[in-house]
Amino acid sequence: MRRSIIILFCLLLSVILEAQEKALLYSHYSFNGLAINPAYAGSREMLSISVSHRSQWMGFEGAPSYNIAGLHTPFKNTKMGLGLLVMNESIGLRKYTGIYVNYAHRLTLGNGKLALGLKGGISTGKFELIDLGGDDVVFSEKSSSYLLPNFGMGMYYYTRKFYAGLSVPLILGYETNETGEVTAYHDFNKYAYYLSAGITFDIADNWQLQPSGLVEYDKAGGVIADGGLSLLYKDALRVGASYRSKQAIVMLLDYKINYQLRVGIAYDYGLNDLNAYNRNSFEIALEYNFGYQIRAANPTIF
Repeated sequence: MRRSIIILFCLLLSVILEAQEKALLYSHYSFNGLAINPAYAGSREMLSISVSHRSQWMGFEGAPSYNIAGLHTPFKNTKMGLGLLVMNESIGLRKYTGIYVNYAHRLTLGNGKLALGLKGGISTGKFELIDLGGDDVVFSEKSSSYLLPNFGMGMYYYTRKFYAGLSVPLILGYETNETGEVTAYHDFNKYAYYLSAGITFDIADNWQLQPSGLVEYDKAGGVIADGGLSLLYKDALRVGASYRSKQAIVMLLDYKINYQLRVGIAYDYGLNDLNAYNRNSFEIALEYNFGYQIRAANPTIF
């Protein structure tokens, strides 16, 4: 079974190198590992539930709004991790919801684990079109709803104090024609990669330093790099900041209320031309872990 899974994963990896429909990119991505990489399923070593909300460019009518809910768990005495992910996106007249099942096959490698992940599910949404008059149809009362499949894959290596992952969260893209019909398509030139990494250093009693980074690449948009540094006190309070290339400076704060419940907020200060009108993006996230394992109190910070 292990050999079959590894062979299947390698075959898929040789064909699927990038993704056409982008995953939702959060500033507080430590709460949303499952959305970025399906191989993250089960890595908390206990049943874990998280919910997140992001309001981008607050103050603009029709500005992006994102919601994510994730649940994942390892299976006892097996190498499997399973997860369920629900993603919702609203940008102007475009509405999107994705529901996905995530599977991870985890192998012991050195002091950590290497997980190979696959994701499959459905996306549903609606494209509104606007009519500019004449033959330019950009709006139509026949705006189409759709229910289409999508898939993703990734690999993720983690120890107690280090992690690194590479993923293709979504493979298919969606497009609408002049009649309003929405179809799925596949285009290698529009694929996107997500590379994540982070490490934890002990710097003093009760104090830890946590550098981390997330890089997104696609041919059209190029590289977007998010690099940050956080300071953790008593495995409970974390304060940090990160820089997203040519886009924003991000301030991060999260607090572990008890061994199971963690809450986090993030604030983006934009650096692009939109600053002339509005520069605020805000996130809030909650995570609940069903367990008291000391070794999982500070699991790898995704």
